[in-house]
Amino acid sequence: VLETLGATPEHKVILNLPNTVEGMMPNQHADQIEYFCRHLKARDSAIISLHPHNDRGTATAATELGILAGADRVEGTLFGNGERTGNVDIVTVAMNMTIHGVESGLDFGDIMKIRKTYERLTGMHVHERTPYAGDLVFTAFSGSHQDAISKGMAWWEEGKSGDKWTVPYLPVDPKDLGREYESDVIRINSQSGKGGVAFILKQNFGIALPQDMREEVGYLIF
Repeated sequence: VLETLGATPEHKVILNLPNTVEGMMPNQHADQIEYFCRHLKARDSAIISLHPHNDRGTATAATELGILAGADRVEGTLFGNGERTGNVDIVTVAMNMTIHGVESGLDFGDIMKIRKTYERLTGMHVHERTPYAGDLVFTAFSGSHQDAISKGMAWWEEGKSGDKWTVPYLPVDPKDLGREYESDVIRINSQSGKGGVAFILKQNFGIALPQDMREEVGYLIF
């Protein structure tokens, strides 16, 4: 195909490799991509493109490993729209790669605006637990999770982490995606504990509870 189309390093041809029904595990998919890239003649004249579906629910993993195995390009959809169980969600893939230092060139600095535009134009709903864009993605209800986040946020705000984001249960700073701590990170329900209550009082009302008062106030709230 490359020879017939006259592909050159200056005029590359896209070779599209679909993972149509996810018939294998992500690591096996990556092995195939790596094999293809290593044995393709005139590799420098081709753009290896992935076209992953999500029939087994592993499209994101298969895509990430396929990129690491040598692929140059990904075909996907916003928030996983597509045939059957959908094509790979390029929002999730791009954010995952960015977190690990591989820049996608895509700007998700206001991810909620992107989501609302998508929902308005397609008439489809982005699920509450969709990675990065879902309403509940950065929300902790469990008392132990809330306590860890609260302590991690305090550590971060005091500058003890340097310039590295290290808050437990939050893989990325919500503010980098245009989201706010006050409305997203901690919400109170029957699973919550004293740490979550203390966090809400401090963030929303400026009340910093002494450590010895947190348990008693927690019981009063519930």
